[in-house]
Amino acid sequence: MKNLLACSFGILSICHVAHAQSSVSIYGIIDDGLTWSSNQGGHSAWQMQGSISQGNRWGMKGVEDLGGGTSALFRLESGFNVNNGALSQGGREFGRLAYVGLSNDRYGTLTLGRQGEAIGDYIGALSANGTLPGGILFPHPGDLDNNGIDF
Repeated sequence: MKNLLACSFGILSICHVAHAQSSVSIYGIIDDGLTWSSNQGGHSAWQMQGSISQGNRWGMKGVEDLGGGTSALFRLESGFNVNNGALSQGGREFGRLAYVGLSNDRYGTLTLGRQGEAIGDYIGALSANGTLPGGILFPHPGDLDNNGIDF
């Protein structure tokens, strides 16, 4: 929370403090598992397998209240391979999401940068893909509409 101090000087000193609401969150998902294959090169094999149902990621997102119903926002999100530490999305540090924007109660939100697409963000959340436990486990065959955010 940021404190803004406003003072008026005259015969009496009068000060008041206004509080602007802000927040920054750090988040992430680690999805890793042990897989057994019955025939891999003529033998059975155990192996570590990451990102089975969700892509491994970590990120930061934040909002700063600018007053008058307007807020500044940002989001940085990086994908990675939990088994070897390699970056996903072509080796880009924040290859999943990296954007800034402004949000206003009356006019809506404007964001610029690397971000998701409308199908995954809005339509996907309303489908069985987004509402059922398991999330991305139920996209259409081939995910041609990118409802499962595979592309």
